[in-house]
Amino acid sequence: MTSRIESSPGYVPLPGLLDVVKEAMLGEFREELMATGYADIRPTHGCVFRFVRGEGMRLTELAGLAGMTKQSVGELIDDLVALGYVERIPDPADRRAKLICLTERGKHAQGVGFGLFAQVEERWAERYGPERIAELRAFLEELAAKEAPEAVPELARRELAKA
Repeated sequence: MTSRIESSPGYVPLPGLLDVVKEAMLGEFREELMATGYADIRPTHGCVFRFVRGEGMRLTELAGLAGMTKQSVGELIDDLVALGYVERIPDPADRRAKLICLTERGKHAQGVGFGLFAQVEERWAERYGPERIAELRAFLEELAAKEAPEAVPELARRELAKA
């Protein structure tokens, strides 16, 4: 069956389709983000805003969750510190280590960003049908939780909250 699909005209491998859809959603998000006064936030900063919450986290943990090198994440953190979105504070568990924490400005930007993503998703539900988007979300959450649970701690936290 696979060879028939691969040889059919117009066949696009699933990763390509997922990438195109992700970029379409991010494109809508970026347009709206620019209008909110956060034009200095770059797409690469997204990993910080996605994962850093509450009391913060160490750079090594953030790099692991983002699937990036410590050096790359360190550069993003340097940018965001200079822009006033994050700060490095001593880790109470180990004063030699630092925690990456959102500043008040960073928390506000994170809230705006999450809200904008929700708005884009709502528009897509209007465009394509709320049931289809809900099914897509549920299926992607299931796949992510089973295939890469370490990459989606948000889902693990939500499951713990239900218990």
